[in-house]
Amino acid sequence: MRNCILSFLLITGLMPTTYALADGNDGNRYSNILPREYRAEISASRSYLVTRDRRFRSHHRKHHDDGDHKPIIIDVRTVEEYVGGHPPGAYSIPFPHIYNRQRDPAKGEYIPADPEDFVEAVEALDLPKDTLIITMCRTGYRSVLAANLLARAGYTNVHNMWEGFVGRLKVNLVGDFVDLDGDGVIDGSDPYSGDRDGWANFAALPVSYKLKHRLLYKPYMYLYYSVTGER
Repeated sequence: MRNCILSFLLITGLMPTTYALADGNDGNRYSNILPREYRAEISASRSYLVTRDRRFRSHHRKHHDDGDHKPIIIDVRTVEEYVGGHPPGAYSIPFPHIYNRQRDPAKGEYIPADPEDFVEAVEALDLPKDTLIITMCRTGYRSVLAANLLARAGYTNVHNMWEGFVGRLKVNLVGDFVDLDGDGVIDGSDPYSGDRDGWANFAALPVSYKLKHRLLYKPYMYLYYSVTGER
């Protein structure tokens, strides 16, 4: 079944990279308040294909100037969000919040992320500057901030995952919310709702709960093993 789906995606144009027509010239879904300094947007589905499927990567490189290094996803969500599920193989480099983004007193201390520390953590991966780097957060806001930082640091092929990991409700041309999963109910409050358009929700792409040391943010390594995961 998986091979059939991938073949369909390839035949039908490799999936759209963005749904940006209703969101301004910059493309990201927060473009009314966030500028784009990085190269482009990318969909969750294409992010999966370009990082996880060898056949797609081979096809993609024939048509894009992406250098020789394997594309990567940088998950900029908080430590507890990463623990609660993430794209397989995604690096955890939180920004702009390392822990407790909602500043919930019941969770303890809020830990912010310094922009310079974020860029230094990416540079420590020793990637060529033309590597395809995909930044991802929960809905596509924090990832824009992170992508802009990397673009300023000289990375030339940074893409922002438009929908994010959880995503948001979509609206049609007249402004009504769309029942994406077709169950007759539009649910935007449930972080697991199939009406949210993100990687793990409507897109239903693979989610990993493994904590691989090489992928974790080293200054706060201990947190990954002490927090409660959340989406």
